[in-house]
Amino acid sequence: MENNKENIEIIETSAEVITEEEKSSSFKDFLSKIGNLFKKIANIFKSDKIKNENLFKKGGYSLIITALVLAALIVVNWLMSALSARFNLEFDMTTDKKNSMSEENIEYIKGLDADVTVTICGAEKNFADYMMSYAQQLYGITISTTAEAEYFDQTVKLIAKYPAYNDRITVKYVDMQSTEFTAISTTHSDKKLNFGDMLVTSNASERVKHLQFTDIYAISEGDSSSSYYYSSYSVTANRVETALTSAIAYVTSTDTKKVAVLSGHSSNDYTEAYKELLGANNYEITEISDKLVSEISNEFDAIIISAPTTDFVDTEIDVISAFLENDGKLGKGLVYFADATCPSLPNLNSLLTQWGVEVGTGLLFETYSSNHIQGSPSTMGVYPVELEDDDITSGMGYAIANYLVPMNVCEPSSSSITATALMQTLETTVVAPVGAAADWADYTDDDLKQFDCVIMSEQSKYDDDNNLLSSYVMAFSSVEFIQSTWASYLDLCNQDIVLACTDRAAHVDDTTITFTSKVISEESFSADLTQSKVTAVRVIFMILIPIVIIALGIAVFVRRRNAQ
Repeated sequence: MENNKENIEIIETSAEVITEEEKSSSFKDFLSKIGNLFKKIANIFKSDKIKNENLFKKGGYSLIITALVLAALIVVNWLMSALSARFNLEFDMTTDKKNSMSEENIEYIKGLDADVTVTICGAEKNFADYMMSYAQQLYGITISTTAEAEYFDQTVKLIAKYPAYNDRITVKYVDMQSTEFTAISTTHSDKKLNFGDMLVTSNASERVKHLQFTDIYAISEGDSSSSYYYSSYSVTANRVETALTSAIAYVTSTDTKKVAVLSGHSSNDYTEAYKELLGANNYEITEISDKLVSEISNEFDAIIISAPTTDFVDTEIDVISAFLENDGKLGKGLVYFADATCPSLPNLNSLLTQWGVEVGTGLLFETYSSNHIQGSPSTMGVYPVELEDDDITSGMGYAIANYLVPMNVCEPSSSSITATALMQTLETTVVAPVGAAADWADYTDDDLKQFDCVIMSEQSKYDDDNNLLSSYVMAFSSVEFIQSTWASYLDLCNQDIVLACTDRAAHVDDTTITFTSKVISEESFSADLTQSKVTAVRVIFMILIPIVIIALGIAVFVRRRNAQ
């Protein structure tokens, strides 16, 4: 391999790291150059080139002023070069500030006191161009306007501002053909890394945040002429600021969340993979195996009920409700996994109904053959719901699960509770009897329906200081979201949705920092110009400025001529 710049595998975009010795040497060289300049000026004055005092009076002062101006320019140039390596000195002249970070974000980044590394999959050189190409190849993005193409360059510019505002943030681009990337992908083998993906890590915790294309860009589906499986998409907004700052907040959090698994009502332990996932994400897990739960400590942030085979008695339901209420302070969560093979649980289902989660009986079958595993209509693909006001499913694809119970959002018992579907089946699903054979077909078209597979229910209120308080119930229609082998497939979002819901229930990601997605319009400076503005610009630059320069030149010439 040739030793040239093209073979550099990792390119840092953080503030240039210079040792104290190098800084000192650079400063001494600068002072030496300035000193030599003044010595030359002094030698000129001492030489025979200045023949008389009148010549010195006429030209000496001008020479000194010229030398001082040159020296000042050198100093300013050196200072600007030094400062630009450490601070953000750019000015965003765009009307919508499309390349600028929000003030709230800047203040948060400046106050960060932990080391953060943002690793970007891909070499920095021509990154935006390659990203645009990969967007079209990997994600079916159609680039039909200049604005859509500009989003990728905008991403590079916005990311570069993070280390400019805080040198504890290091951004590095890693060539995916390099040995460095091989080491990174080996370390994070549980993540499928594509070009343009970002890994955010910190010395503050062991958490890792993986940002993918749909985390960074908002996309919308193209026209309806596209086929169902080969739809075209377009980029409609850049949300890298929200995604990256939220990721930094996540990995720098030193707050270890505590969850309790209520295992006393479950005959089968379906939580091993779940507990392993939570442990890898900085959770402290406690198992409560009591057959009769009499108390749940408020030290826990959330509780987990997985595939219960015996119902909870009334007093236990009261204990769970009290935990979620938390003496009026809320701030707690419940994560529930159903299982179609489990018996009826009227008391627990009644509690869930109060939270807007209706759980039925039976087993879901997918009648659309392209959306279920061959020979197993109960093993189907389920899909995220696009939400306007919540980003919990942002960037997620589909999941595969089995033994799903019929579940849907219903009217909660209180106006303070809102229930929202996060993932759903297709509209080609029916309810089959539990234990039905794979060839069961005792249904009509009227039985086809769409079911909610993951539901988020939130109870919220404001305290006396106008702070929003919330408790959550996150309900999954099958434990197979996390228990089955499908959870290990990196192409599926099984683990992603389970972890995201648990994080929400345990208030891992609580932050008041919110940002507006960057939208690039088609408007340009020229589009904003009227004929009067065009005339004004033409007069200023083609007439007034040249006249002023000529007038100043004539004035200087006349003054010098009269001085002789």
